[in-house]
Amino acid sequence: MKITTRGRYGLYFMLALARNYGEKKRSVKSVAEERGISDLYLEQIVASLKKAELVKSTRGAYGGYELNHAPDAITVGQIFRTLEENIVAVEGDEKDTDTERYLWGRIRDALRDVLDHTTLSDMLDHDEDEVDDYMFYI
Repeated sequence: MKITTRGRYGLYFMLALARNYGEKKRSVKSVAEERGISDLYLEQIVASLKKAELVKSTRGAYGGYELNHAPDAITVGQIFRTLEENIVAVEGDEKDTDTERYLWGRIRDALRDVLDHTTLSDMLDHDEDEVDDYMFYI
């Protein structure tokens, strides 16, 4: 599975809002500068998140974006399904046997389970120093 920059940046934005949940609103520009990414590109991503009702905005001097739901009510799966065109762990092939399709299905189900049961709140519970970087090559 490959997550595009659209999915990654959307997750960055949602995590930034989750860190400030109930305290203050955030602008797209402030999050973009914090993460070193394009604010114009992030603005397009945020429009999709707003359309999906994951975030809401307020105009004015004290305006900005905030989560539309508590961090423990928004899953990574909701974010990625909003922003990614296709979330596929393994693409099947017409030459696959039933045994191989069984494995691909189990991988798909495991991926779906992780995405649908990991909330923004879960992610914030982990300090950056505690998380190991894993790279899997298949």
